Amino acid sequence: MTNFDRLSAVSIKDSISDALLGKILSGELKPGDRLPAERDMAEQMGVSRSSLHHAVLQLETQGFLRIEPRRGTVVADYRKHPTPQSLSALVGYGSIEIDEPLFHDMMDARIWLETGCARRACRYIYESTFEEMKEIAGRIATESDDLPGIIYRYHYLLTQASGNSIFSMMFRAFEPVITTLITRYYTMRDADIAAEARMHRELLGHIRAGDEDAAAECVERLLRLGMDALGRKYEK
Repeated sequence: MTNFDRLSAVSIKDSISDALLGKILSGELKPGDRLPAERDMAEQMGVSRSSLHHAVLQLETQGFLRIEPRRGTVVADYRKHPTPQSLSALVGYGSIEIDEPLFHDMMDARIWLETGCARRACRYIYESTFEEMKEIAGRIATESDDLPGIIYRYHYLLTQASGNSIFSMMFRAFEPVITTLITRYYTMRDADIAAEARMHRELLGHIRAGDEDAAAECVERLLRLGMDALGRKYEK
């Protein structure tokens, strides 16, 4: 049976939905699971029943819960039946504690986005953007203070280099999730920083040469390096 931690009064306003959503995204609560009665959940969390009910209604609107007559509140399959609010709620939840299918969905979406941006960058990149990416690539092997920060900046610049503002907006929308994934990867002992540095420099060479296929392949190889390392945590 799923238990719910008590919440402090200060965190009630912002945390009830996050507490429930976290259990859904981690896989602790699965599609079809029925939640306890709101009275019981509110007592476990130490919150008012009205506050909990408001959070449940919000998650129903976002496609994560479903309220069924005579059955109560049930976890919905947001992958099969998303609502327009599902994505905004998902990307705003910055925790890395997500289940394996969702992790792979996120990484596949990022590969799709960044390989497309790499192709377009071969045609549209500004010299100033190229030079900043080159400067960042040169720092990766030696940076110790804010490696995740400069890696995020490099990939954000890649989306800007595509010449399509919507691609940049999409990347920024995923910022909480992407920065958490980057931070987790670069704190792993088996992260191959030297290989990462080489591949970031290699990508710029392909962009400079205008080789769209090689640029897209390099980005995918680069992202799959981190994807494979992070994915191993699900095998444990």
